[in-house]
Amino acid sequence: MSVQKRFEFLARRVGPKAPGGLAPGQALNATIITIVVNPKLNRSRGFVLWEVMLALTIFCVVAVALTTALQQTVDVSIMLRDESQVRLEIQNLLDETAAMKLKPGKSELQVGDGRVRYEREIRAVQARTAMGDLLPNLYEIKVQASWRSSGQDRSESAALIVYQP
Repeated sequence: MSVQKRFEFLARRVGPKAPGGLAPGQALNATIITIVVNPKLNRSRGFVLWEVMLALTIFCVVAVALTTALQQTVDVSIMLRDESQVRLEIQNLLDETAAMKLKPGKSELQVGDGRVRYEREIRAVQARTAMGDLLPNLYEIKVQASWRSSGQDRSESAALIVYQP
């Protein structure tokens, strides 16, 4: 019994109550009640609190990790979409330029919403055959794109050599 704690409470036993409290002439009887509280019960209540706090902490850590992973996935998805769009635009510009009459020079192009800056350079290529003869009408078309994505400067370029008779 030394492990168990005792609490004593003063309990009042009152007979049938009158509407105003104690009936006149009614005595107040007092009894001492001993309540034995099991100390293991108090520990288990504290243990439940720690379990809840630990579970909440683990949940918060997992939620933050998942949110970070989701944000990184979205950033990578946007970056891949932008790069894919730029490559498609560069290929279109190379094809359009190859189809028109070429003049050597450099020019800036406006395509799409203007977030990406495109530069096109056309230059004559001086190539020779195995016999040493000069090949006329060869041109190199180079298209370069520059843009800013996720706080970083990015660029992409492509080149094509075209013969125009």
